[in-house]
Amino acid sequence: MAILAAAVLTTTACGGSGKAASSAASPGVPVASTGTTADTAPASSTATTAGTAAATASTSVLDATLTTDQISKLLLTGKDESGYTYDPSQDGKEITNTQDVVTTGGSACQTFVDAFEGLRSKYGTSAEVDRQLTNASTGQAIEDSVMAVGTADRALEMISDLTTGIKDCKSLTVTQSGLSVSMAPTAIPEMVRDGQVGYINYLNGGGKTSLMASEVVHVGTAVSVIAIIEPPTNDNAALQQLGTTLVHLSDVQVERLKNAQGL
Repeated sequence: MAILAAAVLTTTACGGSGKAASSAASPGVPVASTGTTADTAPASSTATTAGTAAATASTSVLDATLTTDQISKLLLTGKDESGYTYDPSQDGKEITNTQDVVTTGGSACQTFVDAFEGLRSKYGTSAEVDRQLTNASTGQAIEDSVMAVGTADRALEMISDLTTGIKDCKSLTVTQSGLSVSMAPTAIPEMVRDGQVGYINYLNGGGKTSLMASEVVHVGTAVSVIAIIEPPTNDNAALQQLGTTLVHLSDVQVERLKNAQGL
């Protein structure tokens, strides 16, 4: 999933929802704020979808996986979030075949990056589509990805590895597309459940710092990834809105994936 370098390069250093921080805010601030939104109705909806997906994995393995064309039709569009636009011709459809080796952070951080990218050799990724939606007036971006893997068990393994990596990796540096990016992922406890994980991440690269909030959910033989990227902010109201929007958009995509797979 070619999200890291793109996130840093395309997110503006000013604007965004709320006042831009002079330095990266403490990871505890977004976690606490997003945690508040996780107690609302949208979060309960996400918990239900994740639980359903996990239950499906425990009872059966789907024979068919989604194709690239099918995935493209299920991703978010500007109709799903007002003010955002995208260019379908720019959708990324490459599967990660070569491991991006972390230059700092150790084995736990490598586990995080491998799961984050859906490394084919580990998870049997058979199709992937990455889409970026941008809001020119706010400087925010939505990164939307779906990865299809061979079995539901493989999809759950990806979520499990991602969760473990986030827990044990405090910071890392990795090079993507010639850009060195440093990250500090932190789990959002209220969004960590069977078959799902939510986390925040401060990205630094190319002279820019961006805040990324992500929710990753296992749905049958697919993995749904929604990430919202914006300039760092200390505005509590803006952080709460970020969490609410993230959960809502993730729910929208999860429902589409469930319907497409007959779950």
